[in-house]
Amino acid sequence: MPFFVYQYTFYLNTRFQNIRVPRENLLNFVADVLPNGQYVSVIDDPDQRFAAFLSPLTLGRVNIAVNSVYISKVGLAIAVRYGLSRRAFSLTPDDPEMLLLDYPSHQRRLLPLLAKVCLMSSAGNFMKKMYVKRTPEMSKAIHIYSSALKATLTWQNMITLQECREACGGQGLKTENRIGIFKAEFDVQSTFEGDNNVLMQQVSKALYAEFLAAQKKKKPFKGLGLEHLNGQNPVIPDKLTSSILRSSKFQMDLYCLRERDLLKQFTEEVSLHLAQGKSREKALMLSYQLAEDLARAFTERTILQIFLADEMNVPSGSLKEVLLLLRSLYVMVSIDESVSFLRYGYLSRDNVASVRNEVLKLCSELKPHALAVVSSFGIPDAFLSPLAFDWIEANALSTGSH
Repeated sequence: MPFFVYQYTFYLNTRFQNIRVPRENLLNFVADVLPNGQYVSVIDDPDQRFAAFLSPLTLGRVNIAVNSVYISKVGLAIAVRYGLSRRAFSLTPDDPEMLLLDYPSHQRRLLPLLAKVCLMSSAGNFMKKMYVKRTPEMSKAIHIYSSALKATLTWQNMITLQECREACGGQGLKTENRIGIFKAEFDVQSTFEGDNNVLMQQVSKALYAEFLAAQKKKKPFKGLGLEHLNGQNPVIPDKLTSSILRSSKFQMDLYCLRERDLLKQFTEEVSLHLAQGKSREKALMLSYQLAEDLARAFTERTILQIFLADEMNVPSGSLKEVLLLLRSLYVMVSIDESVSFLRYGYLSRDNVASVRNEVLKLCSELKPHALAVVSSFGIPDAFLSPLAFDWIEANALSTGSH
């Protein structure tokens, strides 16, 4: 029985000696060298020029982020279909064995991941369209979005594949069932086109720069979805009911409250280090913990905001109801998994407990739609694995006992 093997990826350096590159063959989209040896560029600012040199990396980040969503969808389609066909144990001796996905614990393992991949798919599509229609004025926004989403979506892809692999038991290790191979092949995407932790720090630095620019120019925030910073602090109800938790207004208010507060705290902490005589680079480096929380807050708010815009275009009906379940489960799980809401006081302990209970309710309500959701991904059968279909027959064939 073949099992997956890690495929190693190496960076290769090619060196040349005494090789002359003709001047007319230089890559001169950003800068050039004149016949007299003078270096010239249409971009005067050195920082902007450096950013222009690195801009080709942006396409790689966009592709990697979107590709991560595709692979997560394949893994979930396999694991969910397997969970709807594999039976294990019964509640009483006379009852039939239960399907794996009928167990609340199995629902809790897979369905939040399903909700996340659906919302992240909307974010990936948004980023693709933005890149295709890009203009020079959009370069900064594209850089920030691609950095945030590349990091978040590749991290989530590995979490998803690991859970899908485990949810399929030993079957998930078989090469023909693909999930193990995906784990090996796509782990490196956390490093390709920029280390994820570094990319998230770039996001926080960019938000810090936006904050300073708005203060200096005394102008309202514009772009990157930061317009919510121009208004008053959102007010979160003291007691959260199920209907409030599923309200898009509450969800956006909570995410915006977290983002604006963390941006304020991050700015104040950096300013404190600067006042102590530290350099800007040192001050930003020492504030890395708040930087990580801020970048995550920005990214999760962005993903939710993009999905809400897509959801608004869907007419009332059964599809919209499923989208509401997916959105609410995404938000509730994100709150449940992040200590920031409790750490910084955005939610009380009782409200965090209410969120945790709501996750279980949403999983139960989403379960009847799980097959329809993974089918809506439109993944061809050939891209899935035997686990997604008649895995008993496939096992019999692979062992030669059929």
